[in-house]
Amino acid sequence: MISRDTIKALSLKSLTRAESYDFYIEVNSEFNDSAGIEEAISWWQDNPEKLNRLWWVLNYYSEKLDPERTLRAIVEKTLDFIHKSLPK
Repeated sequence: MISRDTIKALSLKSLTRAESYDFYIEVNSEFNDSAGIEEAISWWQDNPEKLNRLWWVLNYYSEKLDPERTLRAIVEKTLDFIHKSLPK
């Protein structure tokens, strides 16, 4: 799970499955496998909103995209890193 402190600091919003569907279609059509999604995470490391959207997609569609929770853990770590990099 994304830590509460990170959610608060980055003003991340919860998304419903319906709100995540269009991004799921985009991710599913753009990336062939988990390695492609993992690479995209590195491209989006300065975009917490997009990473948050990806996290919700991976959560709702885990059986197809992230059954082992590996990608979600990477997104969570990236969001925590962004949070810790914010000026105090």
